[in-house]
Amino acid sequence: MIYSEKQYKELEEQLKKLKRENELKEKENKLLKQQNKQKDEIIHDLDKNNYKGQYETLKLENIELKKKLKIFEEKFEMQRISLGKNSSNSCKPSSTNGFKRVVQNNRVKSGRKPGREKGHLKSTPTVSKTPDEVVKVSRVATCTCGHKTIEKEEVSRDLISLEIIVHTTQYRGKKTVCPCCNKEYMPKFPEQVKNIINYDEGIKALIVYLNSYCNVPNQKTVELLGLLSNDKIKMCHGTVGNTIAQFSKKSKPILKKMKQQILKTPVINEDETPIKVNGKLMSVIGVFTKGISLLEAFEHRTLESFEEMGILNRYIGTVCHDHNKIHDSFIQSKQAECNFHILRYCKAEYEVHKRECIKKFMDYLLSLRDKVDEYKLEGKTSFTEKEYEEVKTKYLKLLDIWDTEFKKDYDKKEYFDSERCLKTRLRERVDDHLRFLTDFRIDFTNNLAERGLRKVKTKLKIAGGFRKLEFSRYYCDAISIIDTCKKQNMNIGETIKNIFKGNKKIFAF
Repeated sequence: MIYSEKQYKELEEQLKKLKRENELKEKENKLLKQQNKQKDEIIHDLDKNNYKGQYETLKLENIELKKKLKIFEEKFEMQRISLGKNSSNSCKPSSTNGFKRVVQNNRVKSGRKPGREKGHLKSTPTVSKTPDEVVKVSRVATCTCGHKTIEKEEVSRDLISLEIIVHTTQYRGKKTVCPCCNKEYMPKFPEQVKNIINYDEGIKALIVYLNSYCNVPNQKTVELLGLLSNDKIKMCHGTVGNTIAQFSKKSKPILKKMKQQILKTPVINEDETPIKVNGKLMSVIGVFTKGISLLEAFEHRTLESFEEMGILNRYIGTVCHDHNKIHDSFIQSKQAECNFHILRYCKAEYEVHKRECIKKFMDYLLSLRDKVDEYKLEGKTSFTEKEYEEVKTKYLKLLDIWDTEFKKDYDKKEYFDSERCLKTRLRERVDDHLRFLTDFRIDFTNNLAERGLRKVKTKLKIAGGFRKLEFSRYYCDAISIIDTCKKQNMNIGETIKNIFKGNKKIFAF
């Protein structure tokens, strides 16, 4: 068969096209063989290494790690919240605040302007009516405009100076001896002149005030007396301690009368604080009224210590305290618990759980405090029985709402225990927390006792502690006398002098 030139060219083009297609098919075939080989290798690898089993294992490990991560996140969150706690929003003591200044002020703003209110007496100093010396000063005779000035009124200003006069009285006498038995006799010195160097009641009063109430150490007390006397008083350090011990011994009858007066008071405030004695932890128990402060140091904070003090086991009135369960042993007295501590604990729980029911409960307690202040201005002395029952019912209703919210989230986690214990305490001690409504002489808080023990805490910050329990008792006796003097607006120096002189009738009771 003979092809024309045109046909021949068409056949050549078809051949070339088929060759190109064949080349593409070969390339595709080669590529598919490579892919097939890779897949065989992957299948072989999967069969050999059991990736499916590893996947299941890793999946289980991932689930376990997620659970652990959640636990650690919760712990981290609790630690973060704990770091933000201080004495104003938790039960932590103020000594743990460190260098950070915590503003503890729950007072509601009154809206009044700052400064002295209208009708209040001015506190500015006044000039002396009986000066020791009067110096006349010249007046301004000519005004700046050139006219002569005329006298209007006399103006006085005082310049006060301090003069320390050291007066030394020396007692002299002859020693005598018996010619028969050679027995010697000292002269008949007065009772207050027993040692070679003696100090009168004025210097002793200054030592007691500086060393105990002002927390001035023995060495600094001696240096201060030397500075004031121009180094004429050169006292031994041991004399300071002996003076404090002597004051404690002479004040025992007064402290006994103070205890008797406390037992007659209808409402008292009590609190305890730890102290360090020679590196060991001991305790100071304080009982306070509006006019009396009484502190005593004990080795342990136990029921025996309270009974040894001899007040709470004999008292039949109302005791305001900070939820010390030892008071449950004294069934003859009524208990009133501090509500400020409750507000602080509630605030801590609110910051953790963000429950609005807690905030409503706090606001309700504060509203009751404000209601008591209003009733006091009206001359009332307590809530009526009907009002008290209504308050108590609402109080318990708010706790029921809190219980409902609590049960929704409670899953036996550790950090829910503090909230559960707080709710239990509020419910079981409802009458103790609302005791301030039944008698307006009872304070909403135990702040009176807290302020009374603040001096002991200041002493611990300065000195670190006491060397002996006996020294801490000397300190408590001095603080009790001085603080009672301040409450009764008595002259502290004269009171201490009278005690050194042996006067047992100091206070008006």
